[in-house]
Amino acid sequence: MQQCPYCGASVPEDSRFCGRCGQPLYGASPHEPTARASANESQPGAPLEPTKLAGATPPPADPYQLTVPAAGAEPYPATQYGIPPYGTAPVAEPGGGTIFTPPPPPPPGVPEYPPLYSIPSESGRQRPQLPRRPLLIGAIVLAVVVVLAGVLVTFNQLGAGQRHPQLRVSSVYHVGTLPAGATGTSLQVSGEQFASNSQVTFYLDGTPLTGVNAKTDSNGLVRVNVSVTDAWKVGQHTLTAADANNNRVQQGVTVVIVPQGQAHTPGPNGAPPDDASFKVNFTVTSGSQTQNGTFTVTGHPDPAGGTICASYANGMQDDGQPHTISGVTSDGIRYQETMVATCRGTYRSGKISYEEVVSHDKIVFETLTGPVTCNAASRSITAEGSFVDAHSLKGTVKSPSYAITCDNGSSTSVQAGSGTWTGQLAS
Repeated sequence: MQQCPYCGASVPEDSRFCGRCGQPLYGASPHEPTARASANESQPGAPLEPTKLAGATPPPADPYQLTVPAAGAEPYPATQYGIPPYGTAPVAEPGGGTIFTPPPPPPPGVPEYPPLYSIPSESGRQRPQLPRRPLLIGAIVLAVVVVLAGVLVTFNQLGAGQRHPQLRVSSVYHVGTLPAGATGTSLQVSGEQFASNSQVTFYLDGTPLTGVNAKTDSNGLVRVNVSVTDAWKVGQHTLTAADANNNRVQQGVTVVIVPQGQAHTPGPNGAPPDDASFKVNFTVTSGSQTQNGTFTVTGHPDPAGGTICASYANGMQDDGQPHTISGVTSDGIRYQETMVATCRGTYRSGKISYEEVVSHDKIVFETLTGPVTCNAASRSITAEGSFVDAHSLKGTVKSPSYAITCDNGSSTSVQAGSGTWTGQLAS
């Protein structure tokens, strides 16, 4: 028996490697087998196979026997733990240790040889260090994937949960190209891409509109007539809407609210528009006297409104031309009256404001002593009135007091008067 200089274990004389620590004995290499060396053998011999040494007895087959590979071959086959002798599975020795237990320091005076293979640490095989760049690239790729996932989630939420409703407004009335309306009219509103079967709230300049009951169909479509009330101030407004899921119209629609009668909208109580031309047959009552006539309204573009002139059943007109009428006074005296009158007046929002300016008024009486010529002073007669429904009007008439002087030296005055008038829209 010989003693291993590394771990001190007893090994057979013909062994070339320590059966305990696996170190080569006397510097033998697994790839270059040499003859067994001893203290009295100083010359190397021919390569010998350990199992064929003279007088050698084949060692018993046991789990601790190591097989010496042929020259030029891998010393030991690889196992799941690495390359032997220190890569085999740890097996307990009869002595209580393992064949991989790191050897103790060699005895004093024995030279220390470096091991043929590195001895693994007790924690097991060392894990190779990975380059840091792939880890950094992996982190960047992971961050990009997370960002893309967030974008996809957001996109799916927008596509599936969030809608983008659109609103359209039409009207039979317009200011330029914008839809218009006035109190008493309505706007035709339609929308799409709302939530299905959802209540829709409409907003005017961000304020919810009351009295509008609108609900979408199964396709998210809504159609409703929105009535314009006197709460809608005159001017431009933005109309928007939102459903019960808070899907809101982002791009509102601009609408224009005009005074009643403008933009060809009906006047109050269904009166004709401001730019309409029409006639009203009227009757003036002042005390016991009545007078019939016709107002002629000529429409003009907004905001001028209509102009008004009058003509009377007795032939008088306010066209600035002389017109002569004949009559009999209550005393039975015949007369002829020549009058020049002009008209002033407007029609807006269902209201008539009329003024008749008499610039010349000459009366010739046929008396028993001869004709007497009298001149009445200039004056203005006014009339105000409004439509009470789509066809009827009511109003008042006022006339100032004025003086009359005659060529026979007599004179008189006429007291101010007032009366009422009613009218009907002529067909």
